[in-house]
Amino acid sequence: MMRYVFLPLILFVLLFFGIGCDTPDKDLAVEPIVESMVESEVRVYEVFGMDCPGCHGGLEKLVKKIPDVQQAEANWVKKQLVVVVQPGAELNDEDIHDAIQRANLTPGKRIK
Repeated sequence: MMRYVFLPLILFVLLFFGIGCDTPDKDLAVEPIVESMVESEVRVYEVFGMDCPGCHGGLEKLVKKIPDVQQAEANWVKKQLVVVVQPGAELNDEDIHDAIQRANLTPGKRIK
């Protein structure tokens, strides 16, 4: 009898926290970001293992913490990460690969 008391609470918690990964679709195109930073270097990396918008949000946060990164935009549908490098900065690809791995994702090759 006691386990049925907690069942609605458990279902509520699962639904409440499970919806966090299914955020409304934002504009999945990264072109507006790239166009606004014409004088900066733009790099595109393959990233494997992103399954939802929540996955790419965590990756973006980690990459944006790298000092030479001006902007980062992940796209879980295209399996890509677009990184805009600070003007005049020298960003090492290994720093990006390390951030991808810390997000529990698999880095691919650098496309651009």
